[in-house]
Amino acid sequence: MNNPEETQRQWQLSRLATESLRYLQLQEALGRPPTAKEFGAQRLTWPWPGEETEGWPVLQHVLAMLTRTSPPSAMPHSPTDPPPLTEENGTRRLLAKGTNTVVHTEPTTVRITATGAPVDVSAVLLTRNGKVRSDHDLVFYNHPSQDGVSVGGGTVTADLGLVPDDVVTIAVIVSIDLEAQPVAVFDQYALWQAGITQASGAQLSFAPGPFSSGETVTIAVELYRHTTGWKARAVGQGYDTGLAGLATDYGITIDT
Repeated sequence: MNNPEETQRQWQLSRLATESLRYLQLQEALGRPPTAKEFGAQRLTWPWPGEETEGWPVLQHVLAMLTRTSPPSAMPHSPTDPPPLTEENGTRRLLAKGTNTVVHTEPTTVRITATGAPVDVSAVLLTRNGKVRSDHDLVFYNHPSQDGVSVGGGTVTADLGLVPDDVVTIAVIVSIDLEAQPVAVFDQYALWQAGITQASGAQLSFAPGPFSSGETVTIAVELYRHTTGWKARAVGQGYDTGLAGLATDYGITIDT
């Protein structure tokens, strides 16, 4: 009662929850996701610069993730972002959080697309104890390659056949660029999705649901050794302690 902004936010969340159930009822009745006109998208407040045009695909995408169905449309993106990942001709497999799948031992790209906040993408090479061998195992814009793993823009490329045997996991990290947007966190407005592609034809995508605990750093996906080959895992784990918390877990030294 003493915080009008929080009262308004809670009201909007309650309204969104109610309308989301109505969306699913319409989807079941129609046998497909409803259009914005069929749903009556004007009923909701859209806190995006593009209002309904930009917000409607976000709502559809999140509901598709929660119900483990294929998103009817791609996530919106800013003019400076690369095009978002979509299911192309049924060849791109959508991964749910926590699932894993076999990938070939060959060059593999993990491409991150984001909306709502600028992000940095990096990779960490980990041993069996979940720690780095040295600080050089953090691959980022100031150290863009290490032992078959390289980072460029929003893409991590790992030539799995060249990764040393003592590296068993490659963690792909997405962090908000706090220099560009100091107060941003991953939430229902700042979202990302990951696409995993191999030359052999493997095409995977993963988009977690919105984060809600003030996370500024997330582990997007992992490529890890399994018996004699490799697997990909959809992780989506967030850190509200920022890069310092992630670095502590991985044994990376950060200058103070």
